[in-house]
Amino acid sequence: MKTKTIGSLFVLFAIASMAAAAPSAYGDHAKAVVENAAGSSTPGCEPDCFIPATVTIDAGGEVVFKNNDTAAHTSTAGTPTDGPSGVWDSSLVMVGMSYSVILDEPGEYPYFCMVHPWMVGTVIVEAAGAAEEEHDDHGDDHGSMEMESTPSVVDIQIGAPETASAGERITIDVTILDGMGMGTEHTNYDVVVTHDGETLYEDSVHSHTGESSHDVTLSADASDDNPVDVSVTFTGFGFPGDEMTGPIGTTNNVQVVPEFGTIAALILVVAIASIIAITAKSRVSLMPKL
Repeated sequence: MKTKTIGSLFVLFAIASMAAAAPSAYGDHAKAVVENAAGSSTPGCEPDCFIPATVTIDAGGEVVFKNNDTAAHTSTAGTPTDGPSGVWDSSLVMVGMSYSVILDEPGEYPYFCMVHPWMVGTVIVEAAGAAEEEHDDHGDDHGSMEMESTPSVVDIQIGAPETASAGERITIDVTILDGMGMGTEHTNYDVVVTHDGETLYEDSVHSHTGESSHDVTLSADASDDNPVDVSVTFTGFGFPGDEMTGPIGTTNNVQVVPEFGTIAALILVVAIASIIAITAKSRVSLMPKL
């Protein structure tokens, strides 16, 4: 009787362990987010008019198309040459709106914008378990590599414009290097952009190359008293769902303020006052003495 009870408990424990492991195996490609590149309503953004241009999801996963551009767009399955395939069509997605589609059948799905046909992208749908098998095939190699070479220090570099105005779309570039200034792989971080007491952008990122860009539209002018704050926090090296390594919690912050700030304004005021004073003195000296 005791042996049967122990055996039953062991089976229940094994089932619970498999269930707990399942989300980490499939969570990697459950959802993908695609944004319209800034200014993509005019030619010149190709091949990255959709960001990212290619995404991968599991069968049954979801793709969300966000229109953060200043013009309306569509996301239409098919190609500009052959036309719509009929798999999905968002119709016009207005500025600030989004459209999502769930794809169940594995395969590669090209898509484009019917209004701006130079905008093209691809959605890759993998069969259930494909990502898990790939991870299992390379799991030991990745594990030993991380154990041997995981950096203990990271350098978070944030690229942002010097000026920003209301309604302007700015690009925040994030690069995470190791302590030797070398590139990193499978890097995870959180990025938050706030302005005027409002969170304009917030995202948790997994980057294969340690580099990524984020587009943000401002709702008000940046100023010395009211700058745009950009904060990036390192959350570890590793695959989504795995245990993270590295100096987790390392943070870097930058501010976007007008290029012509308070100090420059004061210098200009002093310079103008000096010119006026010198000009007035010159005029006085040229006046004939009575």
